[in-house]
Amino acid sequence: MLVATPRGRGQDDVRRHNLAALLGLVHRWGAATRADVTRSLQLNRSTVGDLVGVLVDAGLLVEERPADLTPGRVGRPSLHVRPRPVATGGTSVLAVQVDVHDLQVVRVGLGGTVLARWSSPTSPTAGPEGVAELVSDAARRLCGQDAQHVAGIALAVPGTVHAATGVVASAPHLGWREVPLRDLVAGVLATRGGLALPVQVANDADLGLLAEQRRGAAVDHTDVVYLTGTHGLGGGVLTGGHPLTGHRGFGGEVGHIGVDPAGRACHCGSRGCWEAQAMAGAWAELFDLDPGARDVVQQVLARLRAGGVVSRRTRDKLSRSFAGGLASLVNVFDPQVVLLGDGLWRELWPEVAGDVLPWLERFTTPVLRSRVEVHPAGLGPDSTLLGAAELAFAPLLADPLGTLAERWGLRADLVVPGERGARS
Repeated sequence: MLVATPRGRGQDDVRRHNLAALLGLVHRWGAATRADVTRSLQLNRSTVGDLVGVLVDAGLLVEERPADLTPGRVGRPSLHVRPRPVATGGTSVLAVQVDVHDLQVVRVGLGGTVLARWSSPTSPTAGPEGVAELVSDAARRLCGQDAQHVAGIALAVPGTVHAATGVVASAPHLGWREVPLRDLVAGVLATRGGLALPVQVANDADLGLLAEQRRGAAVDHTDVVYLTGTHGLGGGVLTGGHPLTGHRGFGGEVGHIGVDPAGRACHCGSRGCWEAQAMAGAWAELFDLDPGARDVVQQVLARLRAGGVVSRRTRDKLSRSFAGGLASLVNVFDPQVVLLGDGLWRELWPEVAGDVLPWLERFTTPVLRSRVEVHPAGLGPDSTLLGAAELAFAPLLADPLGTLAERWGLRADLVVPGERGARS
């Protein structure tokens, strides 16, 4: 990774830039030697030593001598740099995934390590207020008395989100519209849990794509489509190395591509949308199952594996519908890979890939045929949660000392090698 020195800036800006680059590198790698850091950042050894010292003194990193020294080795081995463990005061974040039936919360440390999990069933009648209370309960359970070392919390929601305000514009499968979720969760955390945490909210598919780009199957890819959902179908799109956001930040609503104007009614108010034709409701209707059942995916899989005429016809019809939507994405975005994140099609894929792929090739323009991969996401069902963690870490990674100063009162201007500025 080449880190260019900012031009036309003062020494403080250059130092801030280099600290962010170093912390981001260790966060992505999980650990590194000083020699690796020096080569990657293309800085001299004394500068890297200074930067590492600052982040160690700030309580973000630790340095260790390698445990397995090679006998007869010449020269001093390079120190290993890694995130400070949470057990000794290291920094972590909370990541939340809000879905139709469940709320999942994880605590994630620097380096992307999942430290603890908590989940709870949700009820549509609970509404946003009930979700905020569950998040507060989860934060107390996962953090205990250690909340002072939590840098923030991010929530992934199956709907469109105003990123700047954290307002959920529309989440049809939750029955939400114009919900100020960021402020609601922040208020409940403060009043009910006594926690003053920065809160961010984003679309679940966008966050799944972010995680796969940083740590999963989309690393080193520039053009990717990420799909997620069981009842709805959300999409995150990476094109030319940049996430597709759209004018209002609502880009990527791929579930509402029209595939059959005379098809099933969709939650959005239209008919024949891709999610209406290929997601849980469509399978449940043809198999005479309850579309709202918590285990609807497992029931669909059981019916497919049981075989029979109905199973064969359903498999053919919905595989064709899913392939039609996939082909639209391939024709428009020309991705290197389509990743199936947490949800219905990730679970179904091993069973129906052989049915979908021939239709995908048939519907795709000839020049693009057989040039795109479709497979489950590399991080499995954790993509969205790990993406939410990346969002929560973003302010710290962008400006480590400035964020510490704002969040914990650390005086960034006084943190220099040899002076203990770390949080107690």
